[in-house]
Amino acid sequence: MMPYFIQPIHPDNEPGSRSVNGDKAVKLIFINNRASAVRLWWLDYNGKRVDYGTVGDGEIKEMDTYVTHPWVLVDESSGSVLGIFHPGPRTGRVILI
Repeated sequence: MMPYFIQPIHPDNEPGSRSVNGDKAVKLIFINNRASAVRLWWLDYNGKRVDYGTVGDGEIKEMDTYVTHPWVLVDESSGSVLGIFHPGPRTGRVILI
């Protein structure tokens, strides 16, 4: 089964986003086509950011996560939030442009 593309949720929704449980494992594939690195933040069960490192420009990073675990992606050079990404029920791709 092919991975599907995950669309971002607007950054304004971060305050209400948090992880719910760790019942169903999935994989996210982050593909960074931007000219700068992107920092990956997992939102924990209290909605707090947990740093999971960066995906360099032109790099791909696979992360094991769970269906109910949202991720916030931040452009390293500008500090701007690119979006909140919620995994789906199977492997998904996040393409950053």
